[in-house]
Amino acid sequence: MRQSAEVKAETHELIVKQAAQLFRERGIERTSVADVMKASNRTHGGFYRHFKNKDDLLVTALRSAFTAMTDLMRDRFGKTATASERVSGFKEYYLSSKHFFSTGSGCPVAALSGDMARGSDDLKSEFGKGIRSIIATLSDAMEETDKADRDLAIRIYAQQLGALMMARASDPETAELVLAACRDAGNIDKP
Repeated sequence: MRQSAEVKAETHELIVKQAAQLFRERGIERTSVADVMKASNRTHGGFYRHFKNKDDLLVTALRSAFTAMTDLMRDRFGKTATASERVSGFKEYYLSSKHFFSTGSGCPVAALSGDMARGSDDLKSEFGKGIRSIIATLSDAMEETDKADRDLAIRIYAQQLGALMMARASDPETAELVLAACRDAGNIDKP
């Protein structure tokens, strides 16, 4: 029995959502197509009605994860009045316990950078697009428009990203030390 186009689209969306979560939680190599399909309550054979291969799924899942991250950022930024409050709110959220423990729904860069460093050029290109979208979202929230100001957004993001990655890779005592130091740090000054 053939699925309607609507059901197929819903199934596709569910598979992508589950893949984006599992790739971030487990990593790319430790997440199989069978794992994704099981999490989606679908059979492994149905995978090929939606994707050519695992890399095709990964690219789609990356796009979804980056869109979710930038949507979350915009939603949080919309609740504050000034650019300074937006940056403070970003830092507060990014280094929060909630984000620290939400690997599967959090920043894809923090979760997948190690895996992507060993990825294909096509995957790195997609990952780079996603990173640029996060930087652009932060830069827009900071109301920055020129290259020097965009570079400031990059430095702020890189600091928060590095702190989160260090903390997740450490014991609880070191993790809290790193998160607290970077959460409480002032904004990086312009050159």
